[in-house]
Amino acid sequence: MKRLHATLLAAVALASIPMAAQAAYPDRPIRLVVGFGAGGGADNVARALADAMGRSLGQTVIVDNRPGAGTTLAAGTVARAPADGYTLMMLTSTNTISPSMYKSLSYDAATAFSMVSTVARGPLLIAVPKDSGIRTLADLLARARQAPGKLNYGAGGVGTTPHLAALVLQRDADVRMAHIPYKGGSETATALVGGQLDVQFGTPPAVAPIASRANVLAVTTARRTPLAPGVPAAAETVKGYEVTSWYGIGGPAGMPPEVVGTLSRAVHAALADERLRQQFTLLGVEAAPSSPAQADRLYTEELARWAEVVRSEGLQSDQ
Repeated sequence: MKRLHATLLAAVALASIPMAAQAAYPDRPIRLVVGFGAGGGADNVARALADAMGRSLGQTVIVDNRPGAGTTLAAGTVARAPADGYTLMMLTSTNTISPSMYKSLSYDAATAFSMVSTVARGPLLIAVPKDSGIRTLADLLARARQAPGKLNYGAGGVGTTPHLAALVLQRDADVRMAHIPYKGGSETATALVGGQLDVQFGTPPAVAPIASRANVLAVTTARRTPLAPGVPAAAETVKGYEVTSWYGIGGPAGMPPEVVGTLSRAVHAALADERLRQQFTLLGVEAAPSSPAQADRLYTEELARWAEVVRSEGLQSDQ
């Protein structure tokens, strides 16, 4: 009985301590889940950001790679985690494509996450072999119109951001080319310069190793970018065309506003670090901080946009 009485007194005393006197967030390491394997673009961005955020927060941010099912396995893990700010996700363009690709998900993509901030944005590049005789995007589209479906292109796997960027360009320009899936950007680039492909849609790091043997025709962002100096925007040829590869940070829905605020400030502080910005440049992206509301708007708009493309192109899987 004495032990029970002492325990109750301790509980009452603890409850009476003001919240400010209790452990402040974060008081232990934070897990940053990435839906891709180690060494890829999302992983590299996540690791660079995790180091810088850790310095700002005074806690370690641990990158946890959980690849599979177009990032939906990782997203489900985060969606089911406690909304306490200790499990976060590196969200990417793919996270807004995959929910429409799969018939059955363990989470509701529209409501599963509290957005913290966008992190980075970057272009995709449209490239052709140097000996193709194609010098501009207009040249490529003219050749595609002359022989519908004859030209082939690589853009990673089915349902990737480069793949959908290619589909949107074809729809906007009223042309049709044949997609040949590859596991990743480096394999696609090798196939391009090896004569197996006519066109590649890929990230700057994927295309960079073959740049001397390829003509880069355009970037997919709305305007030209210093990440690809001198390369025109595709929108200069196909009015209104734009596909941007982006990264952001989010956590389970329902994270407390003060936790979201702490994380948002940490992201912004990290992205102001010149060392991080230089790392991002090498990864083919630019730092792009935002408010939580702006990040949520981007995520919501991209979900709707890609759902329409997936439906119209018949890309939904049987899973």
